This record gives sequence, structure tokens and C-alpha cells, in this order.
Amino acid sequence: MTDFVVYHKPERMGYEALDVDRLAVYTDKARQNAMGGRVWLLTGEDTPRKYLLRAAFVIDEVSRSDKADFRTRLSGKSGHFFHPMPVLNAQPWFARFRRSQGNFAFGFQRICDAKAVDALVKLLDTTEL
Repeated sequence: MTDFVVYHKPERMGYEALDVDRLAVYTDKARQNAMGGRVWLLTGEDTPRKYLLRAAFVIDEVSRSDKADFRTRLSGKSGHFFHPMPVLNAQPWFARFRRSQGNFAFGFQRICDAKAVDALVKLLDTTEL
């Protein structure tokens, strides 16, 4: 399975990540190749930034966005919302992962760091118990 990350920036979106109640993310990138992949939705709060994990889901639909600022909507039916949202900053793998993702400035992006994927999956497995 291919894993992707997308960063929810509350200042740009106009609402907090906790208000995200659908397994969907928005991007300016056309991503037909994302079908069947898993997306991890992260967000940030406060200064200095506290990074949190909001959701993870398998993408089963790629469609035109209903939001004016984005071209593409990626959505799924199978996934999980994290509540409370786990804080990622102190995780031993997170600093390297954040750097590899350009501090999340690249938008919707493939995750190439296998250790980060393993750690995210572990978080998912422990919260679903």
C-alpha cells in the first residue's frame, strides 16, 4: 500500500482539524494514482507548532473538489478519526519525517520513510483496540 501525508493548516482552511468529520482531504494536485493508498491527515496548533494526527483512511474516490481553493478531493469510506489526537512532536521518528516532508509545505505528498509509516500504523493499531 502507498502511504501519503497531507497537512491541515487551520489558518488556510478556516476551521480546526477537530471539525473535520469526513474521511476526505483536499489538494491542488491531480492524484488519480492515489486510489487505494492510505492518507494520514496531520495538523498543527499553537506556537511553537504542536503536530497532531487527526485521521487515516484508504482512498477510494478521487473527484473534483467542492472547495474553491483546491482542485481535487480524495475521500474514503474505511478509516479512523483520532480523538484525542496524538501529539507527534516527541516521537523519535517525527523530526526526521517532518524534514523529509519539507515541513509539510509540499501539500499532499507520498511518504517514502518506511519507519515513519510503521510508527503511524502502530499509532493506528493502538488506538483502535
